[in-house]
Parts: sequence; structure tokens; C-alpha cells
Amino acid sequence: MSTSRPLLLFNYRRNRAYSFHALMGALEKRELDRQTEVRFVRDRDALSEALAEAERDRRRVLVAWSFFSPNFAEAKAELDWIRDRHENPDVLHIAGGVHATALPRDTLEAGFERVATGDGERTFSDFVSAWIAGEEDRSLPGIYRLEEGRAVSGGAGERVNLDDWPPFAARDGWYNPIEITRGCIYACRFCQAPFAAKARFRHRSITNIVEAVRIMGGRKLKDIRFITPTALSYGTDGPEPDLDKVEELLDAVRAEIIPGGRLFFGSFPSEARPEHLDTASVSLLKRYVDNDNLVIGAQSGSDRVLKNCHRGHTVEDVVRGTHAALEAGFKTYVDFIFGLPGETAEDVKLSLDLAQDLADRGARIHAHAFLPLPGTPFAREAPAEMPEDVRLAIERLASRGALFGQWRAQAELAPSLAELTPEKRRAGTR
Repeated sequence: MSTSRPLLLFNYRRNRAYSFHALMGALEKRELDRQTEVRFVRDRDALSEALAEAERDRRRVLVAWSFFSPNFAEAKAELDWIRDRHENPDVLHIAGGVHATALPRDTLEAGFERVATGDGERTFSDFVSAWIAGEEDRSLPGIYRLEEGRAVSGGAGERVNLDDWPPFAARDGWYNPIEITRGCIYACRFCQAPFAAKARFRHRSITNIVEAVRIMGGRKLKDIRFITPTALSYGTDGPEPDLDKVEELLDAVRAEIIPGGRLFFGSFPSEARPEHLDTASVSLLKRYVDNDNLVIGAQSGSDRVLKNCHRGHTVEDVVRGTHAALEAGFKTYVDFIFGLPGETAEDVKLSLDLAQDLADRGARIHAHAFLPLPGTPFAREAPAEMPEDVRLAIERLASRGALFGQWRAQAELAPSLAELTPEKRRAGTR
């Protein structure tokens, strides 16, 4: 085994950047970035080059991967491509993220030697610490390995307190929107996030958030954005928003932003729930935020489908919330998912009618096709075929600029996700 300084490679992609920045921040907090060389590689050729260089220098290498379920096949193909060129016992591949957390055995069977599940800050940094020292990782919580066809671990990983970990890697200059809330009490049956991070809110404190804003200001970063599943739920444990707490947050952040800085809240990646938008809440946002738009999660125009999805709001909430935002002068981007489980032709018509009505009032529709995502209650539901008349109705809205989104690509992808069978999801872990 080489005695050279070990090398950690983050297999970096834009749509997985934020999680890697947070993991790098965790390594900085524990000074582990001082004990290993860390590089971010942006494509498979750069990864291959880095591995070839490490092989020449006889260095141990850890390659960190993260991907969403729709990217799983792509990640597996890339790993196969890398292994064809670099079969080296000194190289270890570890995968994390919501897909790996939902399907650790499948991820291991795809060729990754380790899987990190759940919150990554403690789990991944514990693993990196053991790997740097050349120690056994079998007993580490949250870390899975394949043994005799079963995914085994040292127990469940820790659910972290967000205040204990930085939201980005300041020392190395890897910044991103500040995660202010993790987990979601609503536990929508199509969404992976609450089932990977648990269906309760964990909030970063205002003091901690302001310190992160101060650090960003010191680097002359002017735009402040947040990561949260539901922006107006900040500071609450239940479904009712606490506007006083939201105002306390926005006021404290606004006071800390450097001159010329901008505050974004309720726009991507911090959407608002429709039932939380009314005259009081949109007036509050209007006083503090710089974004000219709000992202609103409607998902369906059918109350029956919304109830089946466990959304926790009604169609009337969507109408009222969108109208309140529009009347306050915000552009509105309203999310709809077509092909949800149990959706009938009548339900689809209700969704299309609602989308049309909201578009006529000035909203833009962000269209999605249902994906049966692993780890969710809807994982075993077959994706519905999108009838031609529905496609045409969606395309008519798109042609007039009232609708956008990746719904076509998602509809094509859905059957391949459905091939991850229920038996494989349930079996083979302990």
C-alpha cells in the first residue's frame, strides 16, 4: 500500500453541487481536508485522468459520488466506464444521496464499494477519517457494504443538528444557498426528501444563518438564497406558518447583506406552499425579498389526487395562494405533476383546467411527469401513460409561453425507474 498522501475526488456535477459543498464543509470543520488532498473533477475524463495520475504515484484514492434516482443508470454506466480503465485495489468508490439511501443494496450491486446513507455530514466525515487512517469501517453507522449478497452497516446514521455543521465549504471557497430547513412534515408520497431526512422539520438557527451570510459577505458574495422544502415553514414544528419568525429571519439577514446584496426567499430553491400564501405573508415577502417571483407547489387540480398524495392542501388553497402572489406583483411559477398514481381522466381534466385558469391570470405552469422514486410510498406505483390529448393540451400551453418544464423527458424516464422492483427495494439490507 502506498504511503503517499491519500487523494479524495468528488465526482462533481452541477446538479449535485450543493451536497458536495456541504460535505466539504464538514471535512473543513474536522480539519480532514488538511490530512488528504481534495479535488473536484467535473466529468469522467477528468476523473480518469486523476485516477491515472494517482496510479502512477501509487496513491490511495477515495471517489465520492452522489446522484438522484433519475441519474442512477447514468452514474452506473460512468462507474463501469471508469472501472474498465482503472481496476485498482487502492481506489474506493463511495456513493451517497437520496437514491443510495433508499436503495443501498442496489447501489452496492452497481459497483460502488460503500454507500453512505442519510445525513452526510457526520456519516461521510467519519468514513473519511477512518479511510485516511486506514482503519476498518465495518462498524461505522450509516455506512453500507456488500457481504454475501446483503447490504450490511454499523447501524443507522446520525440525524444532525444543522447548527453543528457549516452549510458550505468557506475555507476552500465552495459556496451555495444556505440550507435553513431539512426534513418535511408533509411527507408527500411522491417525494424522496422527507423519507431520506425524516418527516419533521430541523431548522438552522437565525444566529447560525446570519453568520453564514456574514462569511459570504466577506467574500463579496451579494446574492443570498436558501434551501428549504417550504420557505414559510421556517421556525415551525407544524403546518401553520410563524410569520413573526420568518420576519425575524428576513430582517436579520437583510441587515447583514453587504451593500448591493440581494435576498431571495420563496423562489428556487425555496418554494412556498400555496396555503401559506395570503395577503399577510405576501406583503411580508414584498417588504424584504428581491426575487420578483414565487415558486408554488400545486401538483394537481384534483382534491382527490391531492389527498391521495398526502399534500396537505386543497385546490382552493392553490387558487387563493396564487392569486395573492399575483396581486402583490410577484410572478408565479406553479408546479403540476401529471400522471400521479390513481389519477383518472377527470382528474387530469381538472388539473388542465386549473393550469389554464392560472395561466390566464398570469401564472406560468412548471409541468412534471410522475416518477416512481425509490424510498417513497409511491415507489411501487406504475407510471401512467400520458394520453395524446393531454400531451397536446400541455404543448398548447407551452407554445404560448405559459408552461415550461422537463415533463417529456421525465415521462420517457419513468418506465426505467419502475423497473427497480419492489422485491429489490425491500430485501437484502440489514
